[in-house]
Amino acid sequence: MWRDAEQASARFAAQARDYDRYRPRYPEEVFTLILHETGATRGDTVVEIGAGTGIATKPLSDLGLDIVAVEPARELAAVAAAKLGENGRVVVGRFEDCALPDHVKVLTAFNSWHWVDPTVAMERAARLLEGGGWLALVWTEVLAWGPADFEERLADVFGEPWPKRWGNVAASLQPVIDDDRFGGLHTFHHPFSRTLDADTYVAVSRTYGGQRSDDQYDALRRVIADEFEGSVVKVEDAVIHLARRQ
Repeated sequence: MWRDAEQASARFAAQARDYDRYRPRYPEEVFTLILHETGATRGDTVVEIGAGTGIATKPLSDLGLDIVAVEPARELAAVAAAKLGENGRVVVGRFEDCALPDHVKVLTAFNSWHWVDPTVAMERAARLLEGGGWLALVWTEVLAWGPADFEERLADVFGEPWPKRWGNVAASLQPVIDDDRFGGLHTFHHPFSRTLDADTYVAVSRTYGGQRSDDQYDALRRVIADEFEGSVVKVEDAVIHLARRQ
């Protein structure tokens, strides 16, 4: 997917406000687990790749970490910078070639590692984390819908099954697994759920960039309103992959 990163960044930038409003927030346990497992403490430098509007950046900053957030889309970066204020720094650019500090304790990416060039990213990660720093990669994936037949109705409306991202995630993790400079992956799971009304479901779906028509989204609103009493439950899993620089 990294080859499409520029187009994806432009797509996200065009809807920065909705991106920030509707994208899910991560469970608090995700951030406390990362600190516990990596040993990061107040004042340690954490670089976040693809920070977007700061959905994960602000909680990390609130824990007292020295945050450097990298985001290529200026519109998204501006929202993140407003949230951080003086409690962090936002760098507008791509992780592969932007200026970053040395002696990084944690290099993290929330739903964004698959947007970076894996060869360049691994080389840069290895340099930044020299001395025993940690790579912390987080993705969210849908586990289930409530009611259970909602996914089938999604496929009916969109003409194809709801896309699964685990293949992209696995491909993005493989360079980390193969790199002898990093220890084995440690994986943790944190399921969470949200109840979404029809308008909210459509709004958040649009931010993921699927090429859907307005007619399809209108049909989906009607399905949720008429067949599912106006709302559905989306159960997701926030999966944390940790690897230490040897």
